[in-house]
Amino acid sequence: MLDVVKKPGIKSEVEWVFENTLPMGGTTGEAFTNTLASSGMPPAAVLSREAIQNSVDARIDGEQKVAVDFVIKALTGDKKAAFVAMTGLTSIKERSSQIDLKEPNCLVDLSDDEAPLNLLFIDDYGTSGLAGEPTDPASKFHRFLLSLGDGGKEHDEHGTGGSYGFGKSVYSSNSGILTIFAYSRTVGEDGEPLSLLFGCGYYRKHKFANGQFTGRAWFGRDETPDHPHAHQIVTPMRDEEADAMAGALGFAHRGDKQLGTSVLIVDALVGAEGILRGVEDWWWPRILASQLDVRVIEHDGTASFPRPRKRADLQPFLDAYNLAIGKSPSNNKTDFRRPFQKMDGTSIGSAGFKVLEKNEKDEFIVDEARVDSVALIRSPLMVVAYHRTWNIATPAMAGAFLADSDIDDVLRAAEPPAHDRWDVDARRLQDHTGRKKQIVKRVLDNIRRNLKGCQSFASPPPPAKPKRLTMLERTLASFLSPNKKGTKPVPEPSSAPIHLTYDREPRAEAIGDQLQLTAVFSVRIKSDENVEAMKARVRIS
Repeated sequence: MLDVVKKPGIKSEVEWVFENTLPMGGTTGEAFTNTLASSGMPPAAVLSREAIQNSVDARIDGEQKVAVDFVIKALTGDKKAAFVAMTGLTSIKERSSQIDLKEPNCLVDLSDDEAPLNLLFIDDYGTSGLAGEPTDPASKFHRFLLSLGDGGKEHDEHGTGGSYGFGKSVYSSNSGILTIFAYSRTVGEDGEPLSLLFGCGYYRKHKFANGQFTGRAWFGRDETPDHPHAHQIVTPMRDEEADAMAGALGFAHRGDKQLGTSVLIVDALVGAEGILRGVEDWWWPRILASQLDVRVIEHDGTASFPRPRKRADLQPFLDAYNLAIGKSPSNNKTDFRRPFQKMDGTSIGSAGFKVLEKNEKDEFIVDEARVDSVALIRSPLMVVAYHRTWNIATPAMAGAFLADSDIDDVLRAAEPPAHDRWDVDARRLQDHTGRKKQIVKRVLDNIRRNLKGCQSFASPPPPAKPKRLTMLERTLASFLSPNKKGTKPVPEPSSAPIHLTYDREPRAEAIGDQLQLTAVFSVRIKSDENVEAMKARVRIS
């Protein structure tokens, strides 16, 4: 707890404040952690998708490029003890039996300085930060940390990924104790730089010390008026105090012009490998467009970068995308580009399709679940889904569809909170004309029809060729092969009492990075040799 000067009639301490249950009820903390369940998607992938989407949506007006760092740290010893003291985690531990956290979690060994406390910082740059007065319900601070299900972006903003107001839950759901801290550098309403720091916990509703609580908790300045029935008010730390606390907690320093938001996940449950793969799987279109830079920095300082072009299983989708945007030419044999016809003057988009090849083991180079699927992409340049609602046909393909900006808002409305598909029956598509639903249906029907059409006259993929060093093989064989007809025979040494013949001629074959030469031969003693008196030794090297 940080001691500060108290104002008359107002509690003024920086501490954890748990929300009281109101007579008319309200949102519980659990609601913030159960909204982005996406079947079959690993937690690290969901985090990669949603965290970057939140940053892309917050990019500075007129700018396209966003940078996001995922920084992993593990605290032990004095650093852990200091962090625990500054963040007041013991206040959460006191309620651990009531809020029923999953185990293992860091609260179990909170006092053990040698047990690592895993932290994950997610820092974005090129964004506007949590702009607006924090107490204003329309501010980005309020939407990001305090409200749930605020769909204001659906009506107020265009070209964004999220629109339900649930994206924030991805951070707490990847914390073993459902606890995060947010540090933002933005511009205040007076045009001056503004720093904010706030902590949030999203737990189950519970009883504690004769009180009933929703499970939501905030780490900030308690400014609840000191009179009965007063509404709780907890405000974030600001400016110098926020910057000082951010530095003490391990956040990256931000100068006046380094606007953006950093989120700290306490007791992080995901690792570097899963984050990198998630970024590559879902954000490769934006990376290809040079509109997104991502780094994953491990606790030893090692930095890794997503490299979707190095992923053989993603390459067919990258090729299909380049066909869709016209960057690669179509040959109408193995590579296809299919612009979709407009619908009542509204542009729909275009798709690219690529015949899949197989590897040496006669297996497709893409994951089995993505064979014959089409990457669905719209303006944020995130892959919404690898879409397939049909059986695999021959030849198998990979595809990519890039929606036109004319229908971006319609497709966004067709996505559920997890943003993992375009649903024709989505509630937000319902209007009196039915036009929105028709657009989504047209998109999905066209994807299926064009994929099947390309398959109907596509050339089959070439068979996988074994890796052979042909020139070296011929050279070695020329040394070891028996004499051919028409060549001068090599005289047999008179001292050799044997005959050597090949039952199977030598053959060179590449195995990995090794060259293997195989042959079968027979060795016989000459018939006129005195076998009884001969001493023989056979050595093969």
